[in-house]
Amino acid sequence: MDKQFLEFWGNMMLSASKGQQQLEDIMKWMTGNVKDFKDVSGMFCKMYGIEPGGEHAPDYLALWQKAINEFKDSYGELVALMDLVPRKDFIALNRENQDLKKRNAELEEAVRHFRSLLDDKVASPAEGVKGFQELINDQARQYQDFMKSVTSVFDERSKTSSAKPKTPEPAKAKPKAAKKPARSGAKAGK
Repeated sequence: MDKQFLEFWGNMMLSASKGQQQLEDIMKWMTGNVKDFKDVSGMFCKMYGIEPGGEHAPDYLALWQKAINEFKDSYGELVALMDLVPRKDFIALNRENQDLKKRNAELEEAVRHFRSLLDDKVASPAEGVKGFQELINDQARQYQDFMKSVTSVFDERSKTSSAKPKTPEPAKAKPKAAKKPARSGAKAGK
């Protein structure tokens, strides 16, 4: 920090301690409104070695710009030493923070959506296997029911056939074969 800045700042603070209006004037002056606050501008010119009323000198603008740049640099150092953040930096950082929060919320929602899709895909094969297992179990029950019914049919037939005495069926007469004429040694007509 340069010596002029510290001296100017000290005088400004002493002036500000005299009344609230002067503090507001200093803050307006620091935002760039130098023409409306001649007292503050005069003190600034005196501290930085700029001739008051020398606005028409050829190098006046260059001297003024150099003094303002040194003042801003020193002011930035003072603010940094006090761990303060300039309002424009705070606003920019706050805007960035809000944008990042919004983006983060969007990404979290996308992650939730993709997780639910993944869970559905993982659950789907399990549901398919469950359905297939139910089909196999149902078919096994149906087969057992079928086998029981077939067994019961055979059991009932065997019970009914053992309960009734077997009656022999009348023997069917075999048809007698027609007798073949005996062959004679001589041929007829010879």
